[in-house]
Amino acid sequence: MKKIFSMLEQDILNLMHIPSEQLTDLVGYPVQYASNYFVVNDNDATIRFVSKSESGYIVLHSLELGKRPKGAIFYINKNDKDIKNQKESIDKKKNRLSLGKPAGWDKINKNKDYEVYFHRGHIIACSLGGDKEIKGHDYKALKSLFIQTACSNMGKDVKEEEEEKINKFSQWHFEKIIKDTVVTESVCMASRPVYRNKADVIPIGVHLQAVTKERSLFNVFLPNIDPNIVIDYKKCTFKLKK
Repeated sequence: MKKIFSMLEQDILNLMHIPSEQLTDLVGYPVQYASNYFVVNDNDATIRFVSKSESGYIVLHSLELGKRPKGAIFYINKNDKDIKNQKESIDKKKNRLSLGKPAGWDKINKNKDYEVYFHRGHIIACSLGGDKEIKGHDYKALKSLFIQTACSNMGKDVKEEEEEKINKFSQWHFEKIIKDTVVTESVCMASRPVYRNKADVIPIGVHLQAVTKERSLFNVFLPNIDPNIVIDYKKCTFKLKK
């Protein structure tokens, strides 16, 4: 059985180890709590729509001086058949490129049961063309991937007996909005990992936004947390929440 769950704002802030004022400073715009995520700038995207002849990067993936991924801006052409075909192959778990290792992956996988809680998350979804820079090489993975909780990435919480809890507003949810939109409209999206400080390896969340030529689709911050664990974002360790 699947059950939708919603967390309190303060519980999420506690798991990220920051007050609400600091989150606003880190994102760079006013944030307002919704359900398991934060609306940024009244949901009005701040990126410009930039049209290109084909799907591709407007701003390429790159690394900070500390070798953490900075994010990217990507254009998705509504007529791009390759992205449609790629989505179908990924949905069937076929022909997917092997993933490299994001920053801190060699540390997180030394923890017991890490695979239950963590994914190698794409900054730009592979089903939207984000694997253009990923060929299984670790350097490209450092730029394009990050350690992301399963709860934040796909909305999947760990199973409790026969019940599986679901985070309805995961990154997958907002990526699906884009996928549904590109059936009729081209989309520009921006995705940026947000770090609490210069020492952290794992981001506390992702600032995700998207626009079409005519409208803003969304502007949100998605916490990189799991309600069952407490994450040390610097050391890449975690422990069960008491």
